Order: sequence, then C-alpha cells, then structure tokens
Amino acid sequence: MANSPPRDRPVMDLAELRAALKGAMIETRYQPIVRIADRRPVGVEALVRLNHPEKGTLSPDRFVPQIEDAGLAAELTTLVSARAFSDLAGPFMAGRGLRVSVNFPLDVLLLPAALDRLDEQRTAAGIPADRIIVELTESRPVDDIQILRKSLERLRALGYGAAIDDVGPAVPRLAPLLDLPFTSLKLDKELVQQVIESAEIETFLATTIAQAKAHGLTVVAEGVETDAIWDRMKQLGADEVQGFLAARPLPVAAIPVWWDSWVGKDAPRA
Repeated sequence: MANSPPRDRPVMDLAELRAALKGAMIETRYQPIVRIADRRPVGVEALVRLNHPEKGTLSPDRFVPQIEDAGLAAELTTLVSARAFSDLAGPFMAGRGLRVSVNFPLDVLLLPAALDRLDEQRTAAGIPADRIIVELTESRPVDDIQILRKSLERLRALGYGAAIDDVGPAVPRLAPLLDLPFTSLKLDKELVQQVIESAEIETFLATTIAQAKAHGLTVVAEGVETDAIWDRMKQLGADEVQGFLAARPLPVAAIPVWWDSWVGKDAPRA
C-alpha cells in the first residue's frame, strides 16, 4: 500500500469508520480471473470500495489502513465475505462455475473465531468450500510461520483454497511461505505491468513462477492490461490472469454482461 495516505492523517475518524462498517457505505465489486490456456473465466476477486457522502468513492488504499489501525479489520472482512458469498449464490453469478476470492489480513486469518464466522457464512449461503479462496494480504510481514501454518491447515481441512497475495521482491521470506499449504500465488500487479520493459523483473517473475509450480501452486498474474503482457505471462508459465484486459472491478449486476462479451472472443484485446 505504497500510495496510502500517512497513517497519522486518517481519511475518516473512528466514528465514521464504525458507521461505514454498518454497511451503508461499503460496496463490493468483483474483478474477473481468467484461465490463460482457454481464456475461460474461472473466478472473481471481491474488492471493497467505500462510498463516502462527502469524499466520494474511496479505493481500499484510502481507508483500509485506517480500519486495520483501528482494530476493525475483522469486521470489514466479515462484511465483505458475507456479501461475496451471497452474490456468488445469487442470480448474477450462479451457474457459471466461478469461485470467489476474499482478502484476509494476517491478523484476521490467525483468529480462530474469524475462520468460524467464515464457515458459518459459507454454510448459510450454501456454497461449497472449494469455491472460496482466502487471500493472505500484505498488511504486515509474517513473523511466526508455525502459527500461520496451523491456521492454513485448518482452512485447508475445511476445504478452502488459500493464496499468497501480491508477491514481489518486497515479500520477505517467500521460501518458507511456499512450504505452507497454500494453493495459489498471485504476482504483484506493478511487477507484471513492467514485465515487457524490465529484464530484471521478467527474471524475478520467471523464477517465482517456477518456484510456485514446484510447490504445486496455481499462479495468477495480476495487472494484465495488454495483449503483450498476457502473452509474456503465458510464456513464463502463469496459469491465470486478472486485470483491465479482461475486466475492471465490476458491480455484481454487470457480471452477466461482461460474461457475454468475453466468452467466445477469438483473442484478448485491450
């Protein structure tokens, strides 16, 4: 979150944050994830926006850091997950075979109660666990690998997928993370967007993809915005792509319209 406002200058005060988490200002959007081999849509990532009455629509980097600092990350995660599961089971996504990815900060993923709530929400929505991927976000580095392992083992035992999010050179201790029971790895979008111009970045991505594949992980390239980047990530061995070339984050009602326009195209176009 390099572009986040300084944490000593919050966008909203605590009262506004709590009001937002009551639900009225929080909006969930969905960015499609597409399989490279056959261009088939395979999933969506649930992304949060905050519609502030005075500041307009805020992206996550504008308000999520303040929510985490205020100790409210679990409440936000619960809200977004509930909406994502309801939408996945609803009329706009049902029957399309999609999975949904939801973001979990490390502090939340390590809470047993948070996993209990996740499973309760999933059960209430009637969604199989294997259609949900929990993405470990980069809010802070992993200090205790073994504690994380226990949480992931429980998550996997329940049937969920688990992803390492936003992987780049800044992610410390990637090798130990690859030994944990993750199912997928997502490459940082800023790196993916520079893969054509930078031989150094291309080498890093190629090495990371090879390491992930050696551990049996599915590799998702985020930030794919052009045909050239799509082709390069395919050459490097990525399995799936996510980015503006396929679609921007969409309201759930727009999923069928996007689906009809994407499925059956001869080739991806920006």
